[in-house]
Amino acid sequence: MAEGAVIENLSTRKLLYILLLLALAQIAFFAIGALVAPVPSSSMEFEMVKCSDKTRGTAGHWFHVRPPKCDVIEDLSTYQPSSFDLREIVFIAQMPHARGGLQLEYSPWFQFLLGLMHVEVGYSDNFKYVPGSKLMLEVRMGVRTHASAPDAWEEYVDSNVTRTLDCTIDDSKRSEGNTYQCETLDLFELGSNNYPFYLLNVRIPIDREGCMRDPIGTPNCQIGMVKELHVVAIHQNGGFTLVWLWLKTLLCPVVVAALYWFHRRLSSLPRQRLLLEKAILALGAALVVLDAPLEWLSLFARLPCLLLLSDLRQGLFYLVLFSFWLIFAGEHLIDDPHLNDLTAYRKNLALVGVASLSLLVYDMAERGTQLADPFCSIWSTERGTTLAYVTIYVALACTLAYFAFLFYKIMVVWNTIRRKRAAHIYRTSENRRLKVEGVIYRFKFLMLFTLVCSALTIAAYFMRQFGEASLHGESTDESILTHSTSAFFTGTFGMWNIYVLLLIAMYAPSHKQYQGAQGLIDENEDLMDGERTESNPLTTFLKPATD
Repeated sequence: MAEGAVIENLSTRKLLYILLLLALAQIAFFAIGALVAPVPSSSMEFEMVKCSDKTRGTAGHWFHVRPPKCDVIEDLSTYQPSSFDLREIVFIAQMPHARGGLQLEYSPWFQFLLGLMHVEVGYSDNFKYVPGSKLMLEVRMGVRTHASAPDAWEEYVDSNVTRTLDCTIDDSKRSEGNTYQCETLDLFELGSNNYPFYLLNVRIPIDREGCMRDPIGTPNCQIGMVKELHVVAIHQNGGFTLVWLWLKTLLCPVVVAALYWFHRRLSSLPRQRLLLEKAILALGAALVVLDAPLEWLSLFARLPCLLLLSDLRQGLFYLVLFSFWLIFAGEHLIDDPHLNDLTAYRKNLALVGVASLSLLVYDMAERGTQLADPFCSIWSTERGTTLAYVTIYVALACTLAYFAFLFYKIMVVWNTIRRKRAAHIYRTSENRRLKVEGVIYRFKFLMLFTLVCSALTIAAYFMRQFGEASLHGESTDESILTHSTSAFFTGTFGMWNIYVLLLIAMYAPSHKQYQGAQGLIDENEDLMDGERTESNPLTTFLKPATD
């Protein structure tokens, strides 16, 4: 008898032991996120201090509050600038805070640093705000290490930032002293967090001649009376990074070893690999890329591309995983004449390709450009924001359509198996009937596990994309990425590893021989009409049956 897959030949007792062990591992992944890891991200808000600079920026000085180097402006409404361009007013934010006399610091464990800005605009009859006006900021970001003197700031980036200022106010509050409700603006995003201290010096210059010539097209002409600037800095929690890295470090060698074992088993067979086996190999390789704990390198080296690289690895895994599920379901459609042919899935894989391409466009437009300028953002312009939302929502729409199609395809497989089983299983011998029943139940379990895995994966996918959009929208404080529980993320990550390991274990060629195998060989030969080929485990038993 040709050797079948482990899913066919593994005893029920051993299978139950394996499933119990994997179930305990899955519970452990959720428990680690719930009991050990903190929430993925935290935020810190800074009210920018206002300083007067008589040199109007020509001297290139840094302004900071620790140690004090700032002629503080208490109230902008009473401050009398010496010139119309307002370049003598400097807004500063020194990050992170000092608390209880102790200077806090950022750590490479925080992985990334995202800066958002909130502009406080006061209602004024003299300086009127016009909806959709352009806000331009001259921004300098300085960095400092532990070895540097407290006032020795090194320039990290110098950039001009233009954002659209969208504010509203109730008609009942249109009087002096009241404040507009303004949307949060993107300011910067650092793909790694390799400096303990950061300093922002921001100016809001006004071009007087430009405002007289074209007040609508010239930035800062119709932004109203700016009272305060606030910066919100969001970073990944170091405790979550530690848990996440150790999970990857422990799981990656396990997946590599399992994938190598699966490859060795396939190489020992006297036939070419089936499409399903190639898909499992590709899925295992994509999981190895995802599991590789490259983040350890960011603790010792400055890697501004780390955030983009993490997104690309995640996107690659989603692409291979979603493609695998279509192949996995399709290869078990027993009556399908196009089995073991990848070209037969080209239309089915179109949705996966469109979703992946959409997110690739977003990542390259957003985080790709931020490698050169962290203050550059696709969300900074109306067209860029539209493009960002379009790519995200197209990807989500394709994902929903994909899940509906996958569910339909699995139901077709399920009904086909049930029909074949009810019509023909009684014709086989008792030994073969028990064998087929066992394979069917095991396959049904894998199908159910696939549905659960796909549902949770798509839920995690939605959480990530909606969380990304809400960070750049009006719901920054309620973003999933800053207030979600870590249990869902660690549990989903563990589930991916468990699912792939289970597939590798179940679909690897088995070396086990059965007592009474000759009887099965004879029966298979009669039913196969002289055709002796290997296929996937379920097809091995049910394909010979005809209506």
